[in-house]
Amino acid sequence: MVEFIYQFSKPLKILVLLTLLFALSSLKWKNITHRFLLVILLVCFFMELTNSILLFYSKSIVLESTIGAILHHGLWLWLLARNAVFQKTAFLLLYAFLLFAIASLLFIDGTQKFNYYTFVVGAFLYIIIFIYESSYRLRKESFDFFLSNTYILLTAPVLFFFGLSFMFGFNSKNVTSFLLFGHIKLYTFITYFVNIVYYSLINIYIYREKKLKNGE
Repeated sequence: MVEFIYQFSKPLKILVLLTLLFALSSLKWKNITHRFLLVILLVCFFMELTNSILLFYSKSIVLESTIGAILHHGLWLWLLARNAVFQKTAFLLLYAFLLFAIASLLFIDGTQKFNYYTFVVGAFLYIIIFIYESSYRLRKESFDFFLSNTYILLTAPVLFFFGLSFMFGFNSKNVTSFLLFGHIKLYTFITYFVNIVYYSLINIYIYREKKLKNGE
């Protein structure tokens, strides 16, 4: 039990839990954007919880992590597609990602190793759509969009996707185990950095939504 508590008391896991609690107390389930963000945070929380339980019992976390990544990426792509100017194209790319992810899980990478390419493909699809949408709205001088709370939310996973895709894209233990300074590995540093930015932006979004709700 002590080992389980240790596994779940790591800083990033606590950050996930606190963000989820803040979201549950501040967002409205009836609001579709709020609902999808809550589901994303629930997926993140249960991934962390399940990982801790599996590691406590010395079990593999590979399949759970792959399924969690598919759900996480798919939900973010849905949120982005819903707010995109070219929704049909964005949703088609989402469906293409889901088909690729299922095919990879069943026929390509399988269930015995983490599906790195599924993570990378989903992440870069999000980044490409996000950059295209931002560029298009900038050309149209839609400055209100860039100042909106929605834009803060859609920006939240960009660095997360880019940073971890950079690590997973190499699919090499030499890269992930590289010592950056002292005993801190490159993978550990990037993971902490991108997650802090990710959850910070989500918390800013939640805080601003809460202020809007209280101001109504």
